[in-house]
Amino acid sequence: MDVTTDFLRTLIAVCECKSFSHATVRVHKSQAAISTQIAKLEAQAGSKFIDRSQRQFRLTKEGELFLNFAHEVIAQTDAIQRSLLVLKNDNLEEVHVGATRSVGIYVLPEVIGSIAKKFPKLKMTVLSQARAITYESLQQGSLDLAVLLADSAPRGFVSVPLRSERLCFVISSKHPMANKKMVSRAELQTVPFIHGLKGNEFSDLVDDALEKYHFPRPANGMAISNLRARKEAARAGAGVTVLPHFTVKDEVRSKSLKILTIKEGGLPDTQLMIVEAHRRSPNTNVELVKNALVEKLVIEQRHQN
Repeated sequence: MDVTTDFLRTLIAVCECKSFSHATVRVHKSQAAISTQIAKLEAQAGSKFIDRSQRQFRLTKEGELFLNFAHEVIAQTDAIQRSLLVLKNDNLEEVHVGATRSVGIYVLPEVIGSIAKKFPKLKMTVLSQARAITYESLQQGSLDLAVLLADSAPRGFVSVPLRSERLCFVISSKHPMANKKMVSRAELQTVPFIHGLKGNEFSDLVDDALEKYHFPRPANGMAISNLRARKEAARAGAGVTVLPHFTVKDEVRSKSLKILTIKEGGLPDTQLMIVEAHRRSPNTNVELVKNALVEKLVIEQRHQN
């Protein structure tokens, strides 16, 4: 097949919008032009990508396969373009990236390290701090963008969702409850609960979710301000706690912690997202970092799954 990236971007837009007409705004083409491009792709492939017999937008199996191919080609094309841009510009301005503490500790180091190796001339500063301070820094312009864990997009900012992140009830693998395939909410109440301090953004997020989804809170337990310390307390057998999945995946893999499955259903997922203040004009260097973050945190995750 001899296809252009323009055609592939059109197909991706149609699939993401689930409509030819809605995709016109995304790709700045008429509906007729979009239909022609999709038809040419299908003709070259010798397969139909979209099931037109259905009223609701639906891809065929061939269409799903080709869409994955389109995503990979576009990702590689964009990565090459960014690399060429970095090579062309010797004096790149520094990019300031913010993060909430859990993201700064568990998510960003490997990702930022990968970006630094790929773009050695790009200068970056990474600040891990409380969410409220991060928002203030974005508004003041001392941060260019931030990677946050939140239950909803913040108002007054531009946000790009990256992926869902599970909130997990975790307990020491040596605890008797860890041997159960499923535990009830009532059983959770019998184990000391390790929680954070009031006023901490993640702790308040967990408290709000527990209340909203009607989880009984145990009378006894302990408060620990540091997320990593709460994890270590749970691993030591002090009780059960709630943590984002990315903070415990190594311990779960090594079987020092166990994620509990709740019979009545667990807590809702949170969102890992990129947040920016509204800018009057695009910044090439910030876009470079943002696209690289998306590539590492979304595209590679999709391939791992």
